[in-house]
Parts: sequence; C-alpha cells; structure tokens
Amino acid sequence: MLAIAYLRMGELQNCVDNPTSYSCIVPLQPEGFHRARTGAENATRIYERILDHFPDDFNSKWLLNVSYMALGKYPHQVPEEWLVELMPPGSDEGFLFRDVASELGLNILGLSGGVAVDDFSGNGYHDIFMTSYGLRDQCRLFFNNGDGSFTDVTESAGLKGIVSGLNVIHADYNNSGFPDIFILRGGWLNPGGNHPNSLLRNNGDGTFTDVTKEAGLLSFKPTQTAAWADFDGDGYLDLYIGNETLPGSGVSYSNELYRNNGDGTFTNVAAQSGLDVSGFTKSVVWGDINNNGLPDLYISLLGAPNLLFANRGGSHYREWKFEEIAQIAGVQQPIHSFPAFFFDFDNDGYEDLLVFDYTTSMITDLGSEFVKGLRGEAPNAETLRLYRNLGNEKFEDYTEKAGLKIALFTMGCNYGDLNNSGFPDFYSGAGAPDLRSIVPNRMFVNVDGRHFEEITHWGFGHIQKGHGIAFADFDNNGQQDIYAVQGGAYEGDVAYNLLFRNPGNDNSWIHLIMEGVKANRSAIGTRVAIHTLDEEGKEKTFFKRVNTGGTFGSGPLRVESGLGNAREIEKIVVHWPKPGGMEVFENPPINRIVKIKEGEREYEDVTETGIVSGVN
Repeated sequence: MLAIAYLRMGELQNCVDNPTSYSCIVPLQPEGFHRARTGAENATRIYERILDHFPDDFNSKWLLNVSYMALGKYPHQVPEEWLVELMPPGSDEGFLFRDVASELGLNILGLSGGVAVDDFSGNGYHDIFMTSYGLRDQCRLFFNNGDGSFTDVTESAGLKGIVSGLNVIHADYNNSGFPDIFILRGGWLNPGGNHPNSLLRNNGDGTFTDVTKEAGLLSFKPTQTAAWADFDGDGYLDLYIGNETLPGSGVSYSNELYRNNGDGTFTNVAAQSGLDVSGFTKSVVWGDINNNGLPDLYISLLGAPNLLFANRGGSHYREWKFEEIAQIAGVQQPIHSFPAFFFDFDNDGYEDLLVFDYTTSMITDLGSEFVKGLRGEAPNAETLRLYRNLGNEKFEDYTEKAGLKIALFTMGCNYGDLNNSGFPDFYSGAGAPDLRSIVPNRMFVNVDGRHFEEITHWGFGHIQKGHGIAFADFDNNGQQDIYAVQGGAYEGDVAYNLLFRNPGNDNSWIHLIMEGVKANRSAIGTRVAIHTLDEEGKEKTFFKRVNTGGTFGSGPLRVESGLGNAREIEKIVVHWPKPGGMEVFENPPINRIVKIKEGEREYEDVTETGIVSGVN
C-alpha cells in the first residue's frame, strides 16, 4: 500500500499536475519522464524490498518496472532478474500515433466515463460528448468547428447540471435528423445504484432537453449498458437496457426493452417479449446474425453463461418472438465477460462477435496477468472470445486462430479501421478500481481478416484506466482518430482523456452518411456492401453495418470504411433494415464523403459542403 501510494503520488504530481502528450504511455519516452521524482524513487525502493522477499510477485515486478520508467531508468538500470521487457516504440522517431487532446482543449480530467461521438450540431464534423462517474461530475459537450478546433458548448447547450454517468450511447430516436444522447448510471453500485438514466433530446439548434420522464424512460436501476435498434421494423428506434442484479443481494433488476411508440414516448415490453432477463448484465448489443433485416440481441452476463436472442419476428409487436440460442450457436463464453460487439472481422458479409473477458476474482492481479502474457505464458484468468459467424446461426470459436487467446480485462472498447485496410481493428481500455491496476490499454490491428497483431507500442499503451472509446474521423480527411475517456472508479483516481491523431496512410476510403426514410432515420442496422476494383482490376467487396460500434463507447453512425488499394468503386449495395428494402448506387466517388438517402436514386457528394447530416 505504501509503494502504490508513492507511485500514485508521482503520477498525480507529473501526469495530472504537469501532463504532456507522452504522459503515462508505456514504454515512457523522455517527454513522459517524471520531473517530480520523489514518488517514483520511493516506490522503486519499496518494490525492490518486496521482491527481495517475494521474487515471484509479478504484480510488484511490473509496478517496479513502471517506477523505473517514470525515472527514465528503464530498461538499462532495472535489475536483470526483475526486468519486464516491452515492445519498443513504433518507430525510431517516436510514436506513430500521438495524443493531441491537450492541444485541442479536449484533455478533460475525470473518473471513468462514457463518450459519444457524432455530428450533434449538423455542420458536417464530429462533435464529442463525454461523462465522468463522479456523482457531481458535469457532462461535457464539445462542438467541432471544422477548422481543427473545438468549442466547449456545455452551458449554451443547456446541459449544465447534467452530472455523472458511466456510459453513453446515441441515436436519433425521434427521426428529427439530429442524434440524441442517452446517459447510463448506477453501474457497479448494486442496490445503491438506483440512479435514473437521462435521455437528452437534440433540439437541432445546438441545445438539448432532458426528456427522460416525459418519454417514459425514467427508471431507477443500476446499469451502464444499453443499445438502440428497431426490433419490430416500424421505422422507429427501440431501446434495450441491461441492468445489474447482484446474485444473493435479494434485489432483482430485470432488463428493459422500451418500444418506441413513434410519438416521442416509449413503453417497456421486455416481459411480453421474453427479454426481461435478470443477471449482472455488463453488455447488450444488437446485430443481425442471419442477414434477415431483423436485429438479434446478445447479452453479456458477468459470472453466468451469455445469451443470444434470435429475432423471429411477428405480425404485431405484442406477438413478437425472440428465441434464445446461445448454447446452440456456441457463444456462451467467457463466463466472466464484460463488453462485446458485433463486427465483420473477416469481411465475408456475416457479422462476427467479440466478447471480452473480465475475471473479477483476479482484478487485483492485472499486472501479474499482463507480465505472464509478455512472457508467453497462459493466463490464469479467462480469455476473451472471438466468434466467427458461419452463416447458419452458428459460430466458430476463432480466438486462438486469430492470435487472441489472451486476458485483457477490458472495460472500454470499440473498433474502427486505423490503416484503411477495409478490415476492422479494435482498441481495448483495460483496468480495475484497485489503484495497482495500471496496465496498458491495448490496440490490435486486423491482418486481412485472418488474425490480429498487437500494435500497442505504436503509442496506444496508456496505463491509466480506459473506458469509453470511439473511432472517428474528426477532420474529415479520411483517417480515423481515437477519442478515449480515462480514469478510475474511486474518487481521486482521475486521469486526462486522450485523442490519438492518425498520422495517415495511402489506402483508399469512403465515408457514407446513411439516412433512412421508411427505415429509422439513423439507419441503424443498415447493411452496406461496397464493391471495388483494385489497381490490377481485381474485384473486392467490403461489408459494413451502421451502428455505434462497441458497448462501452459510442462511435459515429457515419460508415467510415477503408478500401485498401481500391482505385474505384463499382457500386454500393444497401440493405436497409425493415421496413426498408434493397437499393444499388452505381459508381460513387472514392476518397469522398457521400450521403445516401433511402428512396433517392442518386447519392450526394457532400465532402466540400460541410453539411453532411441534420435537416437540410
């Protein structure tokens, strides 16, 4: 306790009071070394004493190496028997990706929290909404000015007094043309987590109104996870909320399915739909596992087999049917799971499933598990699971083949395409409330849909706790950046949020603004097939789906697709979710931002207009 107190003191004096773009990113570079050295020096001394008596204490071994890094003495002055070898930085010139949040005024200090990124203002550029877990922590909204700068509009947007929140999701629930925001609260607090969530309606004029009560969404249950989808195909987005029931607590908080009535209000139909699940729900995510246009629901339960409800449809929402098929589909693990998301990692047109691990019995041993992984040893904790969709409502456990037989203890997560290869990469924000749980957040790049390679050492290895994460192209240059909310759960365990700027690449891309008419206006659930020709005239198709990505971090609804070495796009085939149909758009431009509206024969190139969303 004394050792971590000294190390945390050093982090506060240096990374919090005097931060740089390189603070807390391992392996530390000179710009990230501690100038106030007392904390790290004393931590080093005490961890060495601990290891003299307990040489197999891998957790203390890792924290000793962190202390040496902070002093600029890693690796050359670390005693050989205690050295933990990390991969070197991504290039001789330093990091390939660099945190620029402080330069843009986006390095908000706080506890764990959520993030929603989208064009909330309607000017064609992605804005950032964020929360922090503290009960009095003010939410923040930053509008993107389109010139590389951001403006804090929290007060002028009418958000003053909207506080706390562990996670955030967004969508256009009332089909107004402007995305709305839903804040989730009470997670991990068990019976003490009876905090109401908040639905913030986007008024389209730069302001928001809290309409939680009038919309029928006021409830008092501990949660941090929810997801939007039009489950009954009526053109309006519905909301599923996963609540946390602690086994043995004597209190049950069943999950909720709120059907959108189409008039700005919702009705809870979870019981009649068979979706009033009770368990310690840590993630809920909609996907379309069989490409039938109806969203299916995956539920991650911490400490119990996970659930997959196949949407079997119905003639009326009162008779709507869901069938639980997780065991048959082979997607019940890991038993100790946390966030999850559907994504097409192998680009075959069927959504695959990534479910992250979180073995709660080992959350004080994150450093030990991390060191074992570096040494090539099998983890003691459960590992994450990557499930490949076989196209018949069954999945193959592809984890080991993909090189992901690892324990990440993921909290925040999301996916995107850092190098515009056309294949999705993912970023994992790791950690636990314990102050000793300072392991790197980790980045994995997709190699042609065959396996994943870790590229954490490209500048992503931040060792403060990682939470809400969003991949987004903030400057409309075709390259996805990453915004990440950092910070712990305990008061005082604060950290600065990060914005990793993409240095760029030579691959092709297209960004699609999808607008439903018969389908929900956000177009959530829309499947897109982008048919391309490469430089040699070979055909290649890239499959995407409109959603906000992971379940702890809400990315833009714009489809931001890399296209590899494509030189032209032959056509884009769009499958709108029910009640929409299929449409084909011929010869759209490459390396552009294109708007596609359901029912209109022509796409619109909006790259230069600056207005790519909203009512126009």
